[in-house]
Order: sequence, then structure tokens, then C-alpha cells
Amino acid sequence: MDFQVSAELIAIFLEDARGHLASLDQGLLRLEREGISAEVVGSLLGPLHTLKGNSGMMGFGSIKDYVHRLEDVLDKIRDGAVSLGPGAFDRLFAGVSALRDAVEKACQEGHETRDLAPERGELEGLLTGRLRGKATAPATDRATATVAAVAPPPPEPAPVAPGPLPPSSKPGEAAPARSNMVRVDFGRLDHLLNLVGELIVYRTKLQQAGRSVTTELAADPAVRDLLDAVHQLTAVSTQLQETIMDVRMLPIRNVFERFPRLVRDLSRQQGKEIELILQGEETRVDKAIIDELGEPLVHMIRNSVDHGIERPAERLARGKAATGTILLSAAQESNQVVITIADDGAGIDAAEVRQKARERGIMGDADHMTDREAIQLIFAEGFSTAETVTELSGRGVGLDVVVKCMERLNGFIDAETMPGAGTRFTMQLPLTLAIISALMVDVGGYTYAIPAGSVVESLKFRPEEVNRIGGRETLRLRDRIVPLFRLAQLFGHEGRGLLDLSYAVVLGRGEKRLGLAVDRLLGQQEVVIKALDPIVSAAGLGLAGATIMGDGRVVLILDVAAFFGDRRLLGARPGAVA
Repeated sequence: MDFQVSAELIAIFLEDARGHLASLDQGLLRLEREGISAEVVGSLLGPLHTLKGNSGMMGFGSIKDYVHRLEDVLDKIRDGAVSLGPGAFDRLFAGVSALRDAVEKACQEGHETRDLAPERGELEGLLTGRLRGKATAPATDRATATVAAVAPPPPEPAPVAPGPLPPSSKPGEAAPARSNMVRVDFGRLDHLLNLVGELIVYRTKLQQAGRSVTTELAADPAVRDLLDAVHQLTAVSTQLQETIMDVRMLPIRNVFERFPRLVRDLSRQQGKEIELILQGEETRVDKAIIDELGEPLVHMIRNSVDHGIERPAERLARGKAATGTILLSAAQESNQVVITIADDGAGIDAAEVRQKARERGIMGDADHMTDREAIQLIFAEGFSTAETVTELSGRGVGLDVVVKCMERLNGFIDAETMPGAGTRFTMQLPLTLAIISALMVDVGGYTYAIPAGSVVESLKFRPEEVNRIGGRETLRLRDRIVPLFRLAQLFGHEGRGLLDLSYAVVLGRGEKRLGLAVDRLLGQQEVVIKALDPIVSAAGLGLAGATIMGDGRVVLILDVAAFFGDRRLLGARPGAVA
């Protein structure tokens, strides 16, 4: 089956590739100037790994193979197995120039036209310690010529086309079509959103001031005009906020459409028959989230192909259809986006996970874990069930990368499996990272903000309704028992017990539920997230950030993941979350 790659996807790939190649140039220059550094070499492997995966998704096999070999060279350099002299650097720079030329031409033509076999031979020579008998000067001249052919001179404006035109292109074919699109640096949109966030703070302050106006004062015409202006400002600022947020939102299709070609190539490579089903491609997400999603989803799809779906003969023997299925879907739920990667493959064997965890020394008490807890070990750094290292797996970095990405995005990932029937991974992410809707609560006279996207419901309860199970306080929520956290105790409001009538804010994370005991519910409002110092945010206090209220008070935002045990939480008793 042939896959058509859209011009939009090619432009995204090209822009991304240019950034990775620029980072590679800068890293090599630093290595040449300052000497070999394992840290610098390691920083180059990440961009190369992403470029390799993206090239494979675009169907650029030669580029992917060259980058894979370049990864091997840098890996050997980091380990000290390969030393670099001036001639080796010349050849590496020439190879980067050739790679850049190949990427530009492939994006312009829609298929690969540049043969990278000679440059791949140079890499083989570096690995075996046999550099070809070429003078350094010609190699340097070739690199310089290639760079000159690819990048325009600095004084000239950047070309409108995605890349430089090949010599055979006709002038008439080079004329760009008119477009109503304007490319704006995303940093400017971020700055604009920050300004809108500050505007929201002062809008809230004005609203609070308006509500405090007495009836007598409101009779004054000047005061009435002022209150009308506040209402109009509120409406306009709300529209401005919604417009800015909408500008930043992109359909998740921009990420999803990379994967049909990837699944096709990987399934053929492994002798498997796999159908990829895409759902919810029009779901819109903040570009900051979109930019981060590509890499973890690549790892998840590759994991499903390599570890999940069986080969046709094995599937037929188990009574399944020869063709396996991978579902990649997205859906908006309140202020969050839920992404599901599900396959109908072999599932995950908890016993095998325990065995591999013991062998790799990842978790000493794996034998005492439940099957569900053991399955979560697949996300541990360095964990892999593969026996050998291949291009797809075996290094134990894939799912660990996914978890780190989820932490950066204030999201989480959960795995469910049924041996022999398949595995489902669920990612839950905020729609945006800048402005969130929060439930404001009062605890001991202090105000805290709880992300509204994680709030399932709130209810009143009396102290006698609290039960202790296994030394832990719980509440009955209809047909289930949920653990109860007292925020007053967690945040050091000593001596405070439950009021005669308190509130429990029930949080949900996947199928899990827990309650937070608070004194009062103050209402819901949008808040601008301000980052905390890493010392505070990483201290296990259950804090995700802070916000500034209209009256200038600083309010702490709770980290929902900490309460569910995804991150260590000081002051909370350990135990399973219902």
C-alpha cells in the first residue's frame, strides 16, 4: 500500500531536521574546539535518535540508515573506542553537510535522490579505524561546497520554498503560491500568552473590587460607568484569552499522520501483518504539547509492533486473525486530552517482567508486587524484555523516555494488559500548560488550587463518616472505598482536626479515586501557572506550581500525580489508591 505524505508534514519534518542538524554542527564544533566530552557526545545522540525515527516515518530509508550508523560512531566515541583527529572531524563535518543536502532534496522531491553510500563508507572507516586515503583539504573543500549549496549566504533573505532548488528545476516551477498563512516564532506566542495571563490576574482583581462596591456607591453615575467598563473589559479579555489559546491549538493529526508509514515499514521488517487504526485526529491540543508528543508516541508505537503484535503463524495458532491491530486514538475530556495506544497482541506477562526486573536489578521486591504493580516496571529506566539489542529495542530507553516526557507535561501514563489478548496504554495530558481552570479551596485559612481537570466531584461529610482501614483514613463513595488525605496535616497546619462539616474533593486519575479533606470550597477560576523553584517542586510536598491572585496573594497549586503515588509525597501514608 502506498502512503501519501502531505506537504504540511514534509515542511514540519524539514524544519525539525534542520534544527537537529544545526545542533549536530554545534556539537561537533564544540568537540573539535574543547576536546572529547562524554556529556557533549551524549547530548548529540538524542537529536540524532529523533531524526532517525522521523526519517523512517517519512520513508527516507537511506537517511535513516546513515543516521543510525552515525549514532554508532558517536556511541563508540563516547565510550572511548574511537578517537578523533583533524581528518576524522573533516569527514564528520562533510557527512553532516551531505546529510543536510540529502534531507533538503528528499523534502523537495518527495523521495530520496542523494546517495549517502560514500559518506556511510567513511563512517565504517571510522568504526574500523581505517580512514580512506584522502587528503584532508579536499574533504574540507567538499564540506564547504556542500554547505554553500544548501544554506543561503547570511545577508540574503531566507528562501520561501522548503529548501534550495535542485539545479535541474525550471524557473517557472520555483514560483511559490500565495498563502494566507504567516509563520510566527512560537516564542512570541508564548510571550503573548504570558501577557494575557497577567491580564487575567488584574481582571480578577477588578472583578473582586466591583463585587465589593456597596449599593450606595453603585448609585453614583461615575461608579456605574466604572462597573460597566469592568464588565466590558472582562468580556473582551476573555475573548482575547480564548483567541490566543485557539491560535496555539493544533489538530493532533499533525502527529498521528506520521505513523501509518512507520507501522508499515516496521511490520514488513519483522514479518508481521499489522493494521493501524487512527481515531480522534481532529482533537486540538496546544502546540507546546504537540511538539513534545512525537517522540513518546514513536516509542509507544514501536513497542507495540516489536513486543505486542505476534507474527501471523503465531496468531493463527492462538485462534486470532493473521493481521494484528494497533489503535491510536485521541479524545478531549474536560480540560485534558486522553491518548490511547492499544493492540490485540500477546499482552504483557507479569512473571516475565518480574524475572527481567530481578536480572537487571531494577526492583528487589518485585516478587511481592501485584501483577498490576509489576507491569508498571516496564516504564523503569534501563528495563527491557528483549534478549538482544536491535534497531527497535533492547537498550531499555524507550518507555523510560515516555515517562519523563509525561512528567514534563504534567501528565501520566498507565498500562493495562490481558495476557494473550493485548495491551492498552493510556496517556492523560493537559490541553495547555500555561492557563488552567482550578478549584479553589480553603484549608486552615489558607487557599490552595486544585486542577479542575482532575476533580471528579465534591461532597460534604462529617468526622464520624471517616473509617480507618489498614491504619489509613477512608471514605465510602457509593459502592467504593476511597483513601482520604487531610491537607491540613499534609501542609503543616498542626492541631487542626476535621470540622463538624467538612468537604472532600474527589480526584480521579484513570480508574483510581481519592479524596482530599478541605474546610471550604471557594469556587472555580482560571489561574496562570507559575513555576516553583526545583528545590520546592521536587521536595515531595505535592506542589505543581503557584499562581498569583487578584489581591496579590500567592496560592499554591497541588500536584495531583503526587497524591496518586506517581511521585513521592512526604507526609502521606503509603497505600494503594482505590
